[in-house]
Amino acid sequence: MTLPARSFALGTQAPAVTDASRCLSLLLLLLFMLSACAKVGPDFSAPDTAMPTGWQDAVVLGATATREVSEEWWRTFDDATLNGLLAEARGGNLSLQVAALRVLEARARLGVAVGNLYPQRQQATGGLTWTHPSDRTPTAPQPGTGRGNPDYVQTSVGLDAAWELDFWGKYRRGVEAADADLRAAAADYEAAMVAVTADVAQSYVLYRTLQQQLAIADNNVAIQRESLRIATARFNYGATSERDMRQALSLLRDTEASIPSLAHSLREARNALCVLLGKPPQDIAAMLGTAPIPTAPPGLALGIPADLLRRRPDVRKAEYAAAGQCARLGVAKADFYPSVSLGGFVGFTASNVGAFSTGDTFSHGFTAYGGPGLTLPLFNYGRIANNVRAQDARFQQALTAYRETVLSALRETEDGIDRYLNAQGRAALLAESAADAARSLELAMVQYQEGSTDFTTVLTAARDLSTRQDALAQASGEISQSLVAVFKALGGGWRTLPENGPIPLETLREMRARTDWGALPEEHGAVPTGGDVRPPDI
Repeated sequence: MTLPARSFALGTQAPAVTDASRCLSLLLLLLFMLSACAKVGPDFSAPDTAMPTGWQDAVVLGATATREVSEEWWRTFDDATLNGLLAEARGGNLSLQVAALRVLEARARLGVAVGNLYPQRQQATGGLTWTHPSDRTPTAPQPGTGRGNPDYVQTSVGLDAAWELDFWGKYRRGVEAADADLRAAAADYEAAMVAVTADVAQSYVLYRTLQQQLAIADNNVAIQRESLRIATARFNYGATSERDMRQALSLLRDTEASIPSLAHSLREARNALCVLLGKPPQDIAAMLGTAPIPTAPPGLALGIPADLLRRRPDVRKAEYAAAGQCARLGVAKADFYPSVSLGGFVGFTASNVGAFSTGDTFSHGFTAYGGPGLTLPLFNYGRIANNVRAQDARFQQALTAYRETVLSALRETEDGIDRYLNAQGRAALLAESAADAARSLELAMVQYQEGSTDFTTVLTAARDLSTRQDALAQASGEISQSLVAVFKALGGGWRTLPENGPIPLETLREMRARTDWGALPEEHGAVPTGGDVRPPDI
């Protein structure tokens, strides 16, 4: 059987200035002073993580390690359409708005935690009670006296308060945990900003790549139609067999068949862009227009690996998560110690028993009581100890998760740099190969018209040209795609807030219509950035 916690309370009626009251005041002052100092549990410090001094391929890449990554890295592509898409996405993307609203939720929860530092129960009470007492209660008149146990009415109105002092830092640790949660929510918003920015850029690059592949396919269709015309003419003149004409027609139909698939992929890329912009899928081809694949700049500013610790939002979120769990460990440890509380009631009470009446409530019914209380946990059968162990295990998990996040960030950056380098090398080779294939087809066509070679040579050259040009377009797109992945891995792009704020004004107005949000910011202040989160003054 579990024994309940014992509670000791001192109460006084009709307070008077006595030596006892002075001692009580001194005791309360001492409790306040002690509660402002004591705070059980460990204080958090960021875990140490070994970081390399530089990137593996920095020399090959020609990257500038001493220069910070550009916060508006997409401008290095010098593409006005891409700049416009990103500006629209940052203001309209729904996942960004959800992340921003979670910051507001975390702020409100921090306010709840701060409120626990003050009297936890502050309420006005009032009541009117009618009682029909039993004739068998201990206070009932004895049988035979001729007196019954009369009904009576009792009134009560007053102020009731209870305040558990933060003697061991339980509630201050709770504020620390809520503050860390707010910082983690802000980092989540910043991570969403990085992800959305990269997704828009990659979807745009994919759209331009598919556009170029379609243009290549259309151009090859025109070339192959000319080949078919020549083969048909030679067949009609009896210079070749029907096989040449049929082979030319077969190659043309194969190339034409690839166009619907490319057109569908182009539409999918366009629909993906619409969703990222926060609008339903629609035809935005006129807005996007036609343009070449964005080209990457020759030199890059990558900074040093240690910069990831402050630049990558997910790394900072992992650190804040560990800080919050460290504070929760302190909250759990505080349950080992006695809780000291103050409670009391000030009000009026009266009844209609005997010569009194409920009309005396406010004239003669003043009553007050209060004093400190002490609650000491006993015989909890390991519940508190095991909860502390569980919180400590979670804290260690958070520390380990932080180190894993750092390692993942390093791996993503190194992988992105290597992919970028390989894409550049592959595109350079494919450009030479495509040029050679174009020349080969040109020579094959001349030789075929002169009758010095068969149509198989032309057919092979045409297929090679189509394959190599298509591969070159994909490789060109991959260069820009991989560069976007590098910038994303470096954590660039979250410091620039949307022009009109992270949450639309219409949404803020709807929230105000439902709930009193107080001084809810209308623009940039709704979401802190860069870890610049300040808890309220306490």
